[in-house]
Amino acid sequence: MSSAVKTSLLLFLIFTMPVMSQARQDSGLEYRAFRVTLIPGLGSNGIEAHRYTAKYSLNILGGFHGGLEGYEIGIINLNERYTTGFQLGALNASGGEMTGVNIAAIANLSRREMTGIQFASIANAAEGELVGIQAAGFINTGFRSVTGLQVAGIGNLARGDMLGLQFAGLFNASAEDARGLMVAGFGNVNADRAQGFFIAGVANLARDTQGVTIAGLLNATRRMQGFQLSGLANIAYRVQGMQIGLINYAHDFEGIPVGLISYYGNGRKNMDTWISDGGFQNIGIKLGTSSIYNMLFFGYNPLLKEREVWSVGWSIGSYTPLDEAWNHHRYEGYFRMRDFTIQQVQEGRQRVRLNTIYSYRYLLGKDITNRFGIYAGPSLNFLLSREARSNEYSWYSIFRGERGGSDFAIWVGFTVGMQFFGH
Repeated sequence: MSSAVKTSLLLFLIFTMPVMSQARQDSGLEYRAFRVTLIPGLGSNGIEAHRYTAKYSLNILGGFHGGLEGYEIGIINLNERYTTGFQLGALNASGGEMTGVNIAAIANLSRREMTGIQFASIANAAEGELVGIQAAGFINTGFRSVTGLQVAGIGNLARGDMLGLQFAGLFNASAEDARGLMVAGFGNVNADRAQGFFIAGVANLARDTQGVTIAGLLNATRRMQGFQLSGLANIAYRVQGMQIGLINYAHDFEGIPVGLISYYGNGRKNMDTWISDGGFQNIGIKLGTSSIYNMLFFGYNPLLKEREVWSVGWSIGSYTPLDEAWNHHRYEGYFRMRDFTIQQVQEGRQRVRLNTIYSYRYLLGKDITNRFGIYAGPSLNFLLSREARSNEYSWYSIFRGERGGSDFAIWVGFTVGMQFFGH
């Protein structure tokens, strides 16, 4: 049954109560319009209450009945066969299906499917399919599929498919497929396949993932197709898509990596050394894929002998064989690199202050061997600094000025370097 059809049936159910005026023909229960119960066995239906269903039910302390086809209020509301209609109590439970609007201070429990709008300060649970809207102060759980919207103060659990939206203060977990949007304050955990959009305050964990996963700390999956964003790390065996994190790792990766460290089993692992205009000498580790790389580097300027000037930086760039870039076989063995670089310059051991060079580099090179290459090319540089002697980082400038207490300069420079090991 499609989700649209289920939604239509749900709305029809809610807005057409009161319900049937006689017992279900297949229930085997006798119908009485009213019943009042003090405790199970002491009420209008006596010890035979499990043989009856009713339209109006009042359980002063608690009641145990055969079924409900209307309205029920009590501290504890228990129905052996089914519950259809409206329930209000500390605990609502059904041995069969539970359908309608169920509000409980502790839990709504059903051994079969739950269909409707249910609220519980601790849990909504079912061994069958969950369809509709659920809200629990503690947990929503279902042992097969979930269709609709679940909201829980701590977690949503389903040992089957999840289709729809889930929100949890702590975590969402599903043992099989998960589809839709899952948002958790702690984490989303899926033991099989996850499809959709997943946001977790700490971690998203799944065996296979398709879609978008965002986590404050970690995304971990066996296979990923889509987009991963984490505050610390993205870890996977095989990825097709994009990873953004401080640390990205995969055995096989195809896509775009963005991170301080992007290490892939089938990717590049270069060490670069180069000099740039103004006298900076640099060494860096370049990781990523064959076509997209991230690089961390350290630089030192020996030409400024009166003081210690060093830098740390990060680059993201592209690598293309030149015969592909320029579409001519005569350039086989040559390559082109284009990257964007952020370089923080530090003066001795002084506190870190605004003193940054932003660069775009266009480099052409040649592979001397499959483990060694050389390259050179121009760079366009922009300096933004509060350091008094930052004008000495370049030999000249096309434009220099000051605004808001910060100096800035623009110049065209150059890079000459070498890369080692394979790519």
